[in-house]
Amino acid sequence: MTLEAFYVQCGEKLTAALSRYSSDTEAAADAVQNAFLKALQNRDIFSSMQKKSLWSWLYTTAKNALIDEKRKAARLQPIDGDDEADPAGDFTDAIAIRDLLHKLPPNLMHIVSLRYFGGLNATEIGRLKGMPPATIRTQLRAAMQVLKKHID
Repeated sequence: MTLEAFYVQCGEKLTAALSRYSSDTEAAADAVQNAFLKALQNRDIFSSMQKKSLWSWLYTTAKNALIDEKRKAARLQPIDGDDEADPAGDFTDAIAIRDLLHKLPPNLMHIVSLRYFGGLNATEIGRLKGMPPATIRTQLRAAMQVLKKHID
């Protein structure tokens, strides 16, 4: 089944399920749409997935996006009488993250980017890179140890 056909068949059901989870239909619809966009960007991985696995991945990806949005909204609430959030905060954080990633060897930087910014799991990254998922998980742990040394 193609992603497009899956979207037509299950997109509304997925949105309804996430709307019940988040109590925000608009945010749920956005999260589902973004999850499908991620899947389309990695179409070769998802084309071989069975319907149940695809549903699970899309639901989990969209649910995580909803959780991230709630956390972000909570983080941007004024604290101790501040009237505004720091407009440079997100930009500064992005620069710090980019600088940290550049401390990794290129192969580890790519795997970390796929995992944490691409939203792919170890199995999906392994398919892309032609490596077993266990190797990907080992490399992710190694990358996190390197990053931890630079943070401390």
